[in-house]
Amino acid sequence: MEAKEISRFVKAPRLFGTNGIRGVAGKEIDSALAFRVGSALGTLFPKHKILIGRDGRISSPMLLEGVAAGLLAHGNSVEDLGLITTPALEFLVKNTASSAGVMITASHNPPEYNGFKVVDSDGIEIDRSKEEKMELLIHRDKWQASYQSGQRVRNEGGIRSYFEKVQTHVFARDGIGNLKIVIDTGNGVAELTTPSLLRKFGAHVIGINDVIDGEFPGRNSEPRPENLGALSRIVREEKADLGIAHDGDGDRAIFVDETGIVQPGDRTLALIEDELLRDHPGAKVVTPINTSMVVSEIASKRKGKLILTKVGSIEVARTVERVGALLGGEENGGIFYAPHHPVRDGTIAAVLVVNAIIRNGKSLSKLLDGLPKFYMVKEKIPCKEGGKDRAIKSLEAILKGRISSSLDGIRVDLEGRGWILVRASGTEPLLRLYVEAKTESHVQEILNEFRPLVVKASR
Repeated sequence: MEAKEISRFVKAPRLFGTNGIRGVAGKEIDSALAFRVGSALGTLFPKHKILIGRDGRISSPMLLEGVAAGLLAHGNSVEDLGLITTPALEFLVKNTASSAGVMITASHNPPEYNGFKVVDSDGIEIDRSKEEKMELLIHRDKWQASYQSGQRVRNEGGIRSYFEKVQTHVFARDGIGNLKIVIDTGNGVAELTTPSLLRKFGAHVIGINDVIDGEFPGRNSEPRPENLGALSRIVREEKADLGIAHDGDGDRAIFVDETGIVQPGDRTLALIEDELLRDHPGAKVVTPINTSMVVSEIASKRKGKLILTKVGSIEVARTVERVGALLGGEENGGIFYAPHHPVRDGTIAAVLVVNAIIRNGKSLSKLLDGLPKFYMVKEKIPCKEGGKDRAIKSLEAILKGRISSSLDGIRVDLEGRGWILVRASGTEPLLRLYVEAKTESHVQEILNEFRPLVVKASR
């Protein structure tokens, strides 16, 4: 590669963030970029069949056509899966010979956003080195088209094989018929999987925001507590056993217990971890550096081996695969269950939590009350896109000598109190601030000490 080309690439804006490419549709993300993504993917995976799928966003059909056009021009055959969840597409790529994939989605982002998640031939999002190769190809925008166009087929029934495989992980089938479950799919594509699965085994499922609609009229697509008021209320009103909330592409799940409390993703991860390590003591568990101490406490209790990664589903999934871990998990509701497929999957998360409730004969709140208790606060500090790295470097200089980890951002462990982590968001113009401690007063003390420093650095 010529030095001139390298220089041009280095100066070009970064496309891939923490999880794929995302931006405002029609502005940062348009049909021209979609064509270049398809062309780059076809160049990176020549002679491969490429599986393409989309979420329900208004702009997704347009972007899918652009990706397909780029792939077909390079001679790749294309299998169009239509509306599908990200974990289902990843599973199908894994189980289709000589294939790769791309999902058109912006996951939990607002409806005006869209993007691309690129899936390698093993059914896991491409690693960082392949992201860099794709970026170089996209920015070059020079293609050697095939003399013969690839072939395109539609296979909107492909999700059935994923659905059949997920069913094999439902171990507590006889007890599911006794459960009343409220499911809020947030007008996303998880409506195709979780409600149908649980109804199949006899659960009384009450659906809300259960029509796929890319404008997300029911609620914000991110399953955060402030967006799940309706789910909490209906769980209480219906005297349901639990509530389940998904994001836009179905790869995350957040749970509401029978009292209507929205439970943090860390705690349901710890519950699943406790259940699995009970049967597989000593197994490996992978989680990012921003995950609650409850996960490390359970690993210690069950003699599991905890492995920390940078934040991002790609980091967790690739590490689970590399080290042969049983489980991976994130604080945002992402669960990676290796016996199925080591990717973030909201429907598998629902299955594992339901299994735990029935196996133990206890309510979700009682199961979670049995876990060690910590207090965590997460905040978003606005920061200009170009200033995030500068802000982190400024904090490094201020906190020099106190930093316990620079694996991803800056983490300071405060002996006897808790910890704080500040990292640059990979998807939005902001810094993410995490504080955890054994008491609420310690959380507030840590925030009072460090938040002004973070705010000042972000300006």
